Amino acid sequence: MVKKEILAKLIDDKKAAILQVVLNSQEEMYLKEIAEKSNVSVTSTFRILQELVKLEVLKKREWKTSKVYSCLQNDKVAFLKELFYEEFDGVTEFVKSLESISNIQNIILHGSRKKGKANILLIGNDIDVSLVEKERQNLKERNFELSYMTLTKEQYEQMAKMGLYSGEKKVLK
Repeated sequence: MVKKEILAKLIDDKKAAILQVVLNSQEEMYLKEIAEKSNVSVTSTFRILQELVKLEVLKKREWKTSKVYSCLQNDKVAFLKELFYEEFDGVTEFVKSLESISNIQNIILHGSRKKGKANILLIGNDIDVSLVEKERQNLKERNFELSYMTLTKEQYEQMAKMGLYSGEKKVLK
């Protein structure tokens, strides 16, 4: 076992879950939001966040009755981000989440997969874009930027003939 893995396993599950959420977020977050995303009770989350603020891992910004937390930029945080870095495959997650949408005939990765970004073509008739958008938002919350376009099979074939979809393509479904 690698040193990083041993150290990560020594931290209790609640702290690890909260660190996973805050270290992989670019945005400030509220206590309740961190608790929900980490699946840790609000009281435990509050206690752990106070500890992380004292350790100078997080900063807490307050105004009136609101409090938000975000990571500081220092060596401690850089070390923890490396320790808790989670490789996330947003494309695979997106394809899996769309399996329940019956009108999608094909899912095509357009261009190459870049770190944290991808372009997807959804081929089918009457695709429920609200469900697709919900899944795209879920990915965005996990710092994965996905752009998509819905087309009928005929539209896609016509645009491909015109050379509008040249370049690297990979059929995912």
